Amino acid sequence: MTDKLVERLVLAIEAQQTTIAQQAEQIALLVQSVALLLGEEVGTPVADDADPPRTDMDGKPY
Repeated sequence: MTDKLVERLVLAIEAQQTTIAQQAEQIALLVQSVALLLGEEVGTPVADDADPPRTDMDGKPY
């Protein structure tokens, strides 16, 4: 392989890495939105920063 070919491959990989990172961020936001919508649909809205209550195996809080 020539140096120019290796350089082109590296540039292509770096461009794909940037695209993949952007897509991962968009997917995460989409998943978060769907989770919020599903929670509201069931009637239990999900708070953005609230931790779920800690419960034991029987569902009783502790």
